[in-house]
Amino acid sequence: MAAVLKDNLFASDGNGAGGRGWTVAMGVIMILTGLGAIIFPLISSIGVTISVAILLVTAGIAQIIQAFRYPKWSKLLLGFLIGILWLATGIALAARPLEGIYILTIFVAAAFIAEGILKAVFAARIRPASGWGWLLFDAAAAVAVGLLLWWQFPFSSLWALGLLAGINIMIAGWTLVMLPNLSGNPKEGVATEKASAAA
Repeated sequence: MAAVLKDNLFASDGNGAGGRGWTVAMGVIMILTGLGAIIFPLISSIGVTISVAILLVTAGIAQIIQAFRYPKWSKLLLGFLIGILWLATGIALAARPLEGIYILTIFVAAAFIAEGILKAVFAARIRPASGWGWLLFDAAAAVAVGLLLWWQFPFSSLWALGLLAGINIMIAGWTLVMLPNLSGNPKEGVATEKASAAA
């Protein structure tokens, strides 16, 4: 069954090799896109800001529409105000993306520091369980990145968002490239499955 699932995962119009080819091609495109984001971090940071702005505008409109479905006026007003806040924030980010980069960088730095503190607390609680040291190392790295962004602010805002987005896209692309290699030969997998079923 697992082999059949792997075959279906990379199949394209009945052609497993074609599906694998498209998967690898998409992965290569994502790797090149991530590399471009790293090379041109300011441009990619502006792209991240505009993407966040679009998400906020969409969420704001959806929240405003949802607010009118609340039965009570108090909930309706609260939901409507939240939707207006999201909508206004998204419009402001879209209208002034350069200023939005600074705001998002502050949030990212704070998120790294908060993540590191929470992981450090968790590592201390599970000590001396196996792996607690690696978790503590991960926490220290997260805090270090957050402090680095704070220390270099506002200059860090010129590269932080684009660099992080580029790394994330490259990792996702590399995963797509490696998935077909890890799945093995789908035809051999199906043959093995049929032989097992016959036995």
